[in-house]
Formats: sequence, C-alpha cells, structure tokens
Amino acid sequence: MTRIVATVGPACSAKETLTELLTAGVDLFRFTASKTPVAELVSLADTVRVLAADLGRDVELLLDLPGAKTRLTNDTYLDLAGVTELELRFDGGPTRPAGPLPVLGVDGRDPRDPLPEVGDVVVLGDGEDALRVVAVAAGSCTAVPLTSGVLGIRRGVRFPGARGAARAETLTGYDEAGLRAVAGGPFDAVVISFAESAGLVERARAVLRDSAADGPPPAVVAKIETAAGASAAAEIAGAADGILLGRGDLLLDTGPIEFFAACRRVLDAAHAAGRPVLVGTQLLTSLATGWLPHRSELAYASALIEEGVAGLMLAEETAGAADPLRAVVLLDQLRGVYAPASARAALFPRRR
Repeated sequence: MTRIVATVGPACSAKETLTELLTAGVDLFRFTASKTPVAELVSLADTVRVLAADLGRDVELLLDLPGAKTRLTNDTYLDLAGVTELELRFDGGPTRPAGPLPVLGVDGRDPRDPLPEVGDVVVLGDGEDALRVVAVAAGSCTAVPLTSGVLGIRRGVRFPGARGAARAETLTGYDEAGLRAVAGGPFDAVVISFAESAGLVERARAVLRDSAADGPPPAVVAKIETAAGASAAAEIAGAADGILLGRGDLLLDTGPIEFFAACRRVLDAAHAAGRPVLVGTQLLTSLATGWLPHRSELAYASALIEEGVAGLMLAEETAGAADPLRAVVLLDQLRGVYAPASARAALFPRRR
C-alpha cells in the first residue's frame, strides 16, 4: 500500500497537529535539514516517535539533507505581492524584507558561476515564482518580481548558466555533520540529495557506519532530482535502500519537455531493482488555496497509487498550508480505493 509522507514545517510542528496527521493516516514524516539545524530535528523526531507510540501507530522518520544547493537566506515567509523591486545579494548575508527595496541574501552560489545579466529570469523554489534581472553589480543584482506568490523559508534559487548539476553531487560539510549526528538516533532513513551515482550513496553509508555507536545505521535513500541522476537511476537504485523522486529540482534541470521521460526512468529503475520509491513535491498544492484539487494533480496522484509506488510525499501541503490535514485526508481516501492490496511492512528496516 502506498504510504503517505508528510513534511514537517511551521504549519504542523505543534504536538496537536502532528497527532492529527498521524490519526489522519500519515505513515512517514520527513524532516528537512535545509531549514532547521539537525539537533533540533532530532528532538522533534523524538517527539513524533512518542506521539505515534501513544496512538499505537508505527511511523517511520526521514531526515532530508540538503546537499549543495543555492538558496535564499530568509527565515520567514516573504509575500511578493506589492513588491515592485528587490535586491539579491550573493554574500550569503541575512535577508532584510522591510523597506522600499527588500534584500534577499543568496547562500551557496558557486563563485565560478557567471553573474546574471540584465533580462535574465531567476527561478525561485520549484518554479512557483520568478524574477527578472534589471540591474547587475559586482556582488548583487536588482530584479523585479514576475509573480506575486509567497516565498517559503530558504527556498532554492536558480540563475541562468549556473553550474547546478555539474557540482551538485557531493556530501557537503553540513551533510556529513548531519550524518554523524543521526547515527544511532531516531531516524529510520537519511535522504541524500542530488544523487547522480552509486558512489555518493556509498560515501554516505560509510559515514553512517563509522559513526554508529550501537545498532544498525539508518537506511540511505537517494534523492534523484537532476537529469544526470535520472540517467544513472538503475545504478543508484542498485546501491541505495530507497529512491526519492524529487520532481521540483528535476523539472528545473531537465526542462518541461524531457521531464516526464526522466521521471519514468527513475520509477522504472526503482521498480526493477525492487527498491521503494517515494514521489515528491507539488502533488496536491492546489488544496492550499483552492477548494477542489486540480484535475491533473488528482489524476496523477491516483495513477501513482494504482501503480503501487511506495510513498507520496507532501511538502508545502503539510509544512506550510493553512490546513495541513486536507491533502493527507484526500490521499488516504484515494489509496483506500486505488491502492493495490499488500501487506504493510517497514519501508526502511535498519541493516548492517
């Protein structure tokens, strides 16, 4: 049966809401280390484990490490509505959203990347929002919003000509510290971002193995979210304990025409290797602002459940939506109708 994966964020971090999500049918919780220090996530994961035990529920906990990705530095949501112009600064400094010219810090930009040019379009998040560059300085650029959405916390930012996938596959110092911190902790699996080969999976597994004091280390789930990763999906699936198909960054890397074929390669490779595959991002985001889900979202989610994917991962639907329960309740109803009958066992049992 397809599991429901809920991303923990500001909208659902209270004990009462976490309990409601468990009761509504969440099977796995994802904790994103791109926005919160790992030590805080360990504490929150312990809380979820206790809440699940009180309900008599088996739940699995996933830590998602960010990898090498260029991100904004904002610690609060930023509404682009009414913003006529803003500044992007490349020194990784803090975001200052107030004032006539809001400032967004940009962290993790490769200094070898070319500076943006006037007229370039800068894509934010998974493509929900975009800016057009109108002026460029040595360490910054000025841009005008092309959309009027609300920017989430520390969302990704993609500049034209950035090296992106060419430098993506690496364990950053932050990733390695996170791996060392969770060995022997509450997490059942650790998600490694931007996997493009079996080598990255093995390096992560080695760090976990060396850091585990007692008991088996967490499973290693490879997040495939680049064109290169999709091309190497069979190799990656053979090395990892599971696959997370990260559709947000994948679309930015492949473009809209090749996107579907890349997704299909990842799904087919995971199925062929007998690895559980989770599919994530923007599955039911229309529920955050509308009453009924978009027809395309509903059809795609139902088809994935019918296909028997191991899990569907909700991101902003639970982490940032006004009502985190809506998407969970709908997915639970859909899998009750369309999920192939199967015994429910742990997706990521601990191993040596």
